[in-house]
Amino acid sequence: MENAEKGPVSADILREASIPATHTRSSSSNPMLGVVGVIRRNDRLLVIQRSEFVRAPLAWCFPGGEIEEGESQEIALIREMREELNADVLPGKLLTTQTKHGGRLILYFWSATLVNGEPNANPKEVACIEWLTPDELRSKEGILPGTADVLTQLGL
Repeated sequence: MENAEKGPVSADILREASIPATHTRSSSSNPMLGVVGVIRRNDRLLVIQRSEFVRAPLAWCFPGGEIEEGESQEIALIREMREELNADVLPGKLLTTQTKHGGRLILYFWSATLVNGEPNANPKEVACIEWLTPDELRSKEGILPGTADVLTQLGL
């Protein structure tokens, strides 16, 4: 497989998923599923400010998005990081999950490693990228609800 912007994609990165995902629309019996990347560099975390054109405009959070029908969590993570950050990642491990909006949204938080260069925001989805410490993120104005809870769950 080839990514037109980045060139060949490693077969290891595109390995078949260990955790399948299926969904259509969200309800507590059929929730929307999302994947979120937790990318660390030393004591800092990669966070984004969402663009004004997407849900939760201008909120600060970890990058990620909806798992498309038939995608694994790992493949969705790779796709979302390409779409938002113009960067390839290597999925690590599932860190935690978060259920929101009365069970209508389930988010899967994965560790991930950048495999090439610096991330570059896609302005249609991301207004800004920053590397913040957990404490800086907790005190950031406009943090997406639940983000600080994830930091606590991860012991950060």
